[in-house]
Amino acid sequence: MASLVPVWGRAFLLDKNLNTMKKYIGLCSFLFLLTMTSCAQNKQNAVKLLSMEALEKMEAVALEKALEKPEEVIKLDLTGNGKKHIQTLGQFKNLQYLSLEGSELGEIPKVVFDLPHLQWLNIVDNKLDKLPKGIGKLAQIRRLDVGSNPFTELPAEIGKLTTLEELGLASTQIKTYPQEFANLKKLHSINFLMANVKELPEVLGKLSSLKNIYLHFNPEIDSKQVFGVLTKLPNLEVLIYDNCNVTTLPQEVTQLKSLKKFEFGDKDINTSQVLKLLGELPKLEYSTMSVLKTLPKDVRQLKKLKTLQLMLTKNTQEEQDQVFISLQGMSSLKYLHVYGDDFKPLTKEIGKLAQLTTLKLIGNSLKTLPEEIKNLTKLQLLDLTRNDFSDQEKARIKKLLPNTEIKF
Repeated sequence: MASLVPVWGRAFLLDKNLNTMKKYIGLCSFLFLLTMTSCAQNKQNAVKLLSMEALEKMEAVALEKALEKPEEVIKLDLTGNGKKHIQTLGQFKNLQYLSLEGSELGEIPKVVFDLPHLQWLNIVDNKLDKLPKGIGKLAQIRRLDVGSNPFTELPAEIGKLTTLEELGLASTQIKTYPQEFANLKKLHSINFLMANVKELPEVLGKLSSLKNIYLHFNPEIDSKQVFGVLTKLPNLEVLIYDNCNVTTLPQEVTQLKSLKKFEFGDKDINTSQVLKLLGELPKLEYSTMSVLKTLPKDVRQLKKLKTLQLMLTKNTQEEQDQVFISLQGMSSLKYLHVYGDDFKPLTKEIGKLAQLTTLKLIGNSLKTLPEEIKNLTKLQLLDLTRNDFSDQEKARIKKLLPNTEIKF
């Protein structure tokens, strides 16, 4: 429209070409109305993208019912049946969640890449020997689960998924990561569970947005190399590193200054060595660890620890009692979960952990609790499921903790 203004001006000032000016004005009015109508239609046809939380909670519609009004379907779960119903997918133009897990597809159907609003795709366990280049067409994808497939490399097109936030690579055998992987600037979570990880790709260190990394059950992992990469991630908050067949951790652990949750459950790990390193992590709030024999008092260095899960192995009664003594004085500790294969009677020292709000002693074959349990006056939840309490003992425990929710 702006380009027509000089024409109007000349026509008006020269008092010539009035008919031409009228035509321009009429054309301009028509274009304006056409533009407004188009904008209104686009607004009406716009698809509202739901959050990941909303998609997870949403109940998937049965396929038969979904086919009645496919344009209204947001979530479709074809787990185990995807191959049978592939030909119907093209009808679901507004689909945001699609699960084709366990469907023996062999390859990802091209129709999947033509779903313009797809945010969450689950193609776990489909005998995929490669990810096709078409994967780069998923312009809205935020979560991609491709675990339990035999492919060994990621295509360069993975770097086009600039909206990707969560990537599931569990039980894969990936050996090659393209440099384009560094383009995933919004990626905050990546799952390498049982992914035969020996080393992490160096390109991973360029993803400063990463907050959560799951590396459990990778027994051949090179801790020195892995933590060398992890130290390049300034926003890393959650690291799951248990069952990796490690006995010590490298000094680089102390550089993970943003770490809030760290799980390391290997039964032969040098707990004392690890605790000294973790004591230098200023934000650590949650940890799980395996305790062989006893728990060093170094645990008290974890000043901000709020949640602790302990797995006791091969402990004598004295060693088990010492675990609870070591925990005394940890004023920030609110949630404690303790379990073991051969759990002994609970020590009266438990009564000195008065700051606890949640205590879980699940599956420990306990038959009684010490009188001192009544000192846990701040306790909101006591979980005693899968133990061997008599009805009489249950009544006694309830009387000792009248204001606590107790699960038997």
